[in-house]
Amino acid sequence: METTEFTSMWAILPPPVRYDPDLSPSAKLLFAEIAAKTNTLGFCWAHNKFFAEVLHIGADRVSDLIKQLEQRGYISIEYDKSKDNKDKRHIYLTPASLLPGVPVKTPIPRPGENTDTGTGENTGALKENNKNNKMGLERPRYMSLEIFKAICAWCGKDGELLLAWMQFADMRQKTHHPIATVATVERACKKIDRLSAGSREYKLGLLHKATDSSWVGFWPLKEGDEGFAPTEANERRPQLWT
Repeated sequence: METTEFTSMWAILPPPVRYDPDLSPSAKLLFAEIAAKTNTLGFCWAHNKFFAEVLHIGADRVSDLIKQLEQRGYISIEYDKSKDNKDKRHIYLTPASLLPGVPVKTPIPRPGENTDTGTGENTGALKENNKNNKMGLERPRYMSLEIFKAICAWCGKDGELLLAWMQFADMRQKTHHPIATVATVERACKKIDRLSAGSREYKLGLLHKATDSSWVGFWPLKEGDEGFAPTEANERRPQLWT
């Protein structure tokens, strides 16, 4: 077992996870192991067999525990179809699992990754992050680079729109409905475009309204809402859950 591919010898178990009465002790231990295995891109790629071996439990039990953590909103999971089976799954820690100001441990790069110049600057994910984000907003640790790039592409150079989008994403993360795929972003953006009929103010209004109301998707604005203007696009339609 090559432990040098992973982070620290110390595990992280923050208070929101540690004191959750609805989370089993085994799930808490698994969370700590995931946190210790988070790599330089902000996710854990270890597979269930690895967790089963180090925790001395069955792989099926690992699957159940991961579902517990995901349902409680402490982790989010994505699958990279371009990778082989071993590296396909990416497990991210979410803000709901951490106290404000408590960062995820700085991990050890996986073999072949040259992400640190020796000055503390991440030359891989950080540069890619900055290239796609020209407004100075940083990509949250819970969000994959692909999702962040999709959001930035839709917002263009509009910093206020990007900020509104990121606030919406943060709200969904905190309410246990994380944006886990690029397809989710694309569906949401198409819905915003359709409802707004191209109006920037209406787009901002939709994002702010959804965030303030803790909505998973978007409803047409009503008279009196920020960004509302009488247009054909304001006709009420069934909600698209994203």
